[in-house]
Amino acid sequence: MNFRQPFYIFLFLFFNFQITVLSQDKTDLLILQKNYHAALLQIDNEIQKYPQADLYFKKGFVFSQMQNYQNATKAFSLALELEPQNSKFLEEMAEALSSLGNHYDATPFFEQAVVLQPEKHSIAGKLGRNYIQLDKFQKAYDIFAGIYQADSSNVYWNKQFAFCAHQTGKTKHAITLYEKVLDINPRDYASYFNLIRLYQQTEQFGKALETIEAGLGNFPDDAGFYQQKATFFMGNRQYNDARLAYEQYFKAGGDSVYKVLMNYGISLYFTKDENKAIQVLDICAGQLANDPYVLFYLSLSHKNLAQYQTAEAFMNAAIESATPSYLPEMYHHLGQIFGQQRKFEESIAALKKANELDPSNKEVLFEIATTYEEFNSNKTLALNFYRVYLTEAGESAQNVNYALDRIKKIKEDMFFEE
Repeated sequence: MNFRQPFYIFLFLFFNFQITVLSQDKTDLLILQKNYHAALLQIDNEIQKYPQADLYFKKGFVFSQMQNYQNATKAFSLALELEPQNSKFLEEMAEALSSLGNHYDATPFFEQAVVLQPEKHSIAGKLGRNYIQLDKFQKAYDIFAGIYQADSSNVYWNKQFAFCAHQTGKTKHAITLYEKVLDINPRDYASYFNLIRLYQQTEQFGKALETIEAGLGNFPDDAGFYQQKATFFMGNRQYNDARLAYEQYFKAGGDSVYKVLMNYGISLYFTKDENKAIQVLDICAGQLANDPYVLFYLSLSHKNLAQYQTAEAFMNAAIESATPSYLPEMYHHLGQIFGQQRKFEESIAALKKANELDPSNKEVLFEIATTYEEFNSNKTLALNFYRVYLTEAGESAQNVNYALDRIKKIKEDMFFEE
């Protein structure tokens, strides 16, 4: 027996192990140095020699660092083929899929990782966030409720929990959570606005204003908080305060967006600065021609300045814009429905309303005439509407012959009744 053979085998394995360790150390160093292209070359060389799950995982990790998530998922898939129960691999695979926007595909990987490591709240939190992206708010709420029960001090998870509470209709709970978030971290900009909206929804207007002021205390001269303040005062018809807040908003660099300009213009009207109101509202009218609110307050501003012709024109435009295009047709059909039930007076009222809202539909006049003729013994009303129909519809009339025949017949009947 050759006793040297086992020794040579040992030396071979030992040196190969050492080479592998050195290669992996080199790979890790390249990754730490963010020399990702060199790291990928090193990893590929190692995979050709010894394909291992860790190497595929490192390859996926490097691709993720390069934000090449499609290749990252391919590498993580190969790692998971070799170690399908590795929670770290599952988590990174899910993260890469989430980064691609493939939240449905990420879900089973996150869920499996949570099952394997239920005590690791960071994975559960990522699963909760993934549910939020899929609008599965109740599932997300349940996840964050479990995390909160184990650790109620984590501000980041509490924010997600508060958001899910709001989305699932648990408004009071959401308010409590957001209050806690801001108490711990008063520099959380977005949470102020979420809490303000919740206070307003629950008609806690005093607390909403307090939160706006607290936000301005932490973020002085922030345009977003001035806009919230102005909107708050507009809602309470405190127009002087609203005007001041809007002017602070613009001074703080706030954008001249349409709704802000419109409300600012309205606040100017109510604070008796009609000339400036007209200047601001004219800008709005140039951006959106048929806004009835803008046209209405332009009319009122011109009226206060005794510019009555202009005021009249704007008021007529406001009335026309305030009438939905589909409303006349609704009344038209309602009139027909009443007529089919032999509710003639209601039918006439609805048809007249349709004609009032849209005088261009002349066939409604014909329907009014036929309805009057059917239920009213005084045929003069029917006769008059047939005449109006023919006069106004002219060549576009669709029922000329019938209307002429009925006019002739009604006249004959009225003659013999005399």
